Amino acid sequence: MERDTRQLAAIMLTDIVGYTALTQVDEALTLALLEEHASLLRPLFAEHSGREIKGTGDGFLVEFPSALEAVRCAIEIQRALHERNSAVPLDRTIQVRIGVHLGDVVHRGSDIFGDGVNITARIEPLAEPGGICLSRQVYDAVWNKIDLRMTSLGKRALKNVRVPIEVYGMELPWMRDKMSSSLSRDRSRLVVLPLVSISQNAGDAYFADGLTEELIFALSKVKELQVIAATSAMKYRGASKSISEIGAELGVGTALEGSVRKAGNRLRITLQLVDVEDEAHLWSEVYERALDDVFAVQTEIAGSVAAALEVHLSPRPRRPSEDRAPASPEASEVYLKGRAFFSRRSPDSTRAAIECFERAIELDPSRAEFYAALSMAYSVLFNYAPQHDRGWHAKATANALKALSLDPDLPEAHAAWAPLLADELDFVGAEQEYRRAIELSPSYATAHHWLGLLLSLIGRHEEAAAALKASLELDPLSASQHGGLGQVYLRGGQTDRALEALDMASALGEDNLVLRLFRGQAYLFQERFDLARVHLEKARELAGGFEPETEYWLAYLEETAGTRGVMERVLQQALDHAGHDHVPAYALAPFYFALEQDDEGFECLERSYRAHEPELLDVATDPRFAPCRGNLRFAAFLKRIGFPEAAGTSPVS
Repeated sequence: MERDTRQLAAIMLTDIVGYTALTQVDEALTLALLEEHASLLRPLFAEHSGREIKGTGDGFLVEFPSALEAVRCAIEIQRALHERNSAVPLDRTIQVRIGVHLGDVVHRGSDIFGDGVNITARIEPLAEPGGICLSRQVYDAVWNKIDLRMTSLGKRALKNVRVPIEVYGMELPWMRDKMSSSLSRDRSRLVVLPLVSISQNAGDAYFADGLTEELIFALSKVKELQVIAATSAMKYRGASKSISEIGAELGVGTALEGSVRKAGNRLRITLQLVDVEDEAHLWSEVYERALDDVFAVQTEIAGSVAAALEVHLSPRPRRPSEDRAPASPEASEVYLKGRAFFSRRSPDSTRAAIECFERAIELDPSRAEFYAALSMAYSVLFNYAPQHDRGWHAKATANALKALSLDPDLPEAHAAWAPLLADELDFVGAEQEYRRAIELSPSYATAHHWLGLLLSLIGRHEEAAAALKASLELDPLSASQHGGLGQVYLRGGQTDRALEALDMASALGEDNLVLRLFRGQAYLFQERFDLARVHLEKARELAGGFEPETEYWLAYLEETAGTRGVMERVLQQALDHAGHDHVPAYALAPFYFALEQDDEGFECLERSYRAHEPELLDVATDPRFAPCRGNLRFAAFLKRIGFPEAAGTSPVS
């Protein structure tokens, strides 16, 4: 009988992200991707002297002669998958997590067992999609031999492992802006996990989501805390992950979790503050309140959390809204329902949010929060559906100003007013409003994000990237935040970094016209024309109709490939659509400039300026205007509409 042998070995475990869900959606496609995944990984195992122990259904258990070979193999696997994924549609991407450990294993026949295998199996799920997680033992063996940053995620209490293991995340070059891999795990960095609704009425689930968002807003105003934004926090609704796993993914030190029961006009809110490293409870409380007291209790909770974390609260004056009578129960309920709708950020959910906010104002016209939310909803809906309501700007403006008049210290009111000032080409005023919102609420991720996009529009690309990185620290799992950073890099001519950020947006499950358009442009600027075509054609499909910017870049691609006359033909299509669709004069100008018909191009810009079209904001940095660079008439136009004289750069010459 063959005896068991024991030895030190480097162990790798891989796993396809979302494999089970994908199987349920399209089994045939899943099997095809599984085969392709295996054919890509197996040669890399052999290249690095790895021995495949066994398949695990959607992954592999592999043994290596050294930790260095295992880590090098892991990097090459993720590099190969990254390159592959950038060339295929989103629904055909393969995202893999990899865990690597150096430990004692028992060889029994062709299989291996023991603590080394168990620890590897516990480490692998801690890696982010497309990422690599290492044990301290591996880190100690390779830290001076691998030219990539490896950041400690802290000691982790792993299931069925007696001693906590320190784990490290590896920062891959194309994922360097994934903020959670480099954040410290201090207790003042906090996530509010989605409150669980335990009401008898299943329809009250929206109320729990809305209250979660409001708690995040309340805690974001505590300047001594860093609070994860709702976009990232809400991804853990119903998740089976432990607090420690969530903490590692978000780079936080504490988590606030709990439940809410709503019965008529009464609330019972149960909360626990948990240290993510050892999952010890730092504080817990039960709040029994009337529904009309829901806004006051948020402030009370924020103070209790800060006290539990031994955070010294900076003194601040009372806000006007805090001295008003409590909101009516019905107004509070419908407002929280609107917040839940608004967080989903789709055209239909945003329209539903607008209806809720308008109803809340009817029921209680004294709350600044209601007007600020309504203003922001109108502004956001314009981005999704420009043709939905040509009066959106006036409505957004009126509600933002009303919110400011009721409560000049409400961060959301300043964030609502800022983009409307930008639409009026008051960039100085818009920047001041965003910075005031951040001053009042340092963890307000949306304000950091929108400030970054504003700075990018006026050519301040380095400051813009810094603002987007600040928003990513607060909202690391938001696809729109990563997409925004990609947009900033693209405008600044850093196409490699733009693609890295856009890859992260895709890895987080986002696929929309804007991201496809940015990716297509980036590949076009790199002269990777086949990839550019894939993404621009997908953008056309997602547009569901004639979309001028997408059609411009497809025409540009054809012209670059040597097909003449395409730009003229597409311009005529744009002119035909302008008669009955929302095709702004601004969108026609790039076609004329590309065709060296400058007079017609400037006439379009003048019409756009007179018509007060918000799209005109892009004129200084939009790469479609590259042919105008150096044109004195173009510089004069930029100066006329208020852009800095040295506005923008473009990778297109």
